[in-house]
Amino acid sequence: MKVLVIGKPVYNVILSLQNFVSEGAKYNLKEKLEMGGGAVYCAATLLNKWNTPVYFNGVVGSDAYGNKIKSELEGVGVNTKYIEINYEHPTGFNYILINNQNGSSTQIIVDNPDINLTKYKYDFIPDYIIMDGTDPAGSIAALNNFPKAISILFANKVSETVYNISKRCSYVVANMGYAKALAKMDLEFNKTKSLVNFMQKIKDLNKAQYIITLKEKGVLYVSDNKVKMLPAIKLEKIIDDTNSGNMFFGAFCFGLINNYGIDLAVKIANITGGLAMTKLGCIDAVPNLSEVLRLAGIKEENIDNNQDRPEETAPEIIETNKENPAPNVSQ
Repeated sequence: MKVLVIGKPVYNVILSLQNFVSEGAKYNLKEKLEMGGGAVYCAATLLNKWNTPVYFNGVVGSDAYGNKIKSELEGVGVNTKYIEINYEHPTGFNYILINNQNGSSTQIIVDNPDINLTKYKYDFIPDYIIMDGTDPAGSIAALNNFPKAISILFANKVSETVYNISKRCSYVVANMGYAKALAKMDLEFNKTKSLVNFMQKIKDLNKAQYIITLKEKGVLYVSDNKVKMLPAIKLEKIIDDTNSGNMFFGAFCFGLINNYGIDLAVKIANITGGLAMTKLGCIDAVPNLSEVLRLAGIKEENIDNNQDRPEETAPEIIETNKENPAPNVSQ
């Protein structure tokens, strides 16, 4: 099983504050945390730590920060032979402010979105392509070159570029903001028909199968022609919510790659996204696989990364006509 991960990593600088910043105030911190980050960086890290090897391709600068990102990925076993070094532009930065009162994060990203991959050749044919839309050129090239690969996109930013990539994908993990912008509808969680109509609108616009993360509300998705909503797991304390969505994305990819099916893949991802909020950063925040599977009610010995993947089928289209009515909501 060959897995290709494409996207632009960033260098995270995490600053923990007792309260959120006030305009004009001055803060003196004793320490800061620095590490690699970004959605695909976290997904690649999780997959390799969970015994699902990946190839990573993205652009970093020819600086110490790019070198550290590459070194961290290699430290967990990620194949970085395709990482591209840009000698004219620095590695992107992400300054993360953590409010210690509630674990809420505020991110300030310094990066040039126009800096993309320029080399698109690989010495293997991927079975899966995992993307976050931060490198449109590399993503589109991979989709063009490997049309039979199962493609999974993390859509966490409202943009035409991300939407254009999503139209080519098999699965899209979208945050609530992106999904609402796409459907041009609000989510009314207490109205069953509204949730069905929302997912129907998404399906009408896009061939991909959508999984929508709803923060503390959980996850909304379609399986067996039914709209399903899985509640978020309960946590005693949130330390850092920065990478919850990223970890959800990586764990969902893990579930699909290991042939768990959509329901268990979402369940694994939902648990992982919650547990990731109990620690700072990315690599250290990857939950223990055995613990996640235990909470999901799955026996770890059932994993077989070398098993044959069943024949791929297109995501089931939700119809609204009388012959094939819209799906029902189930909890």
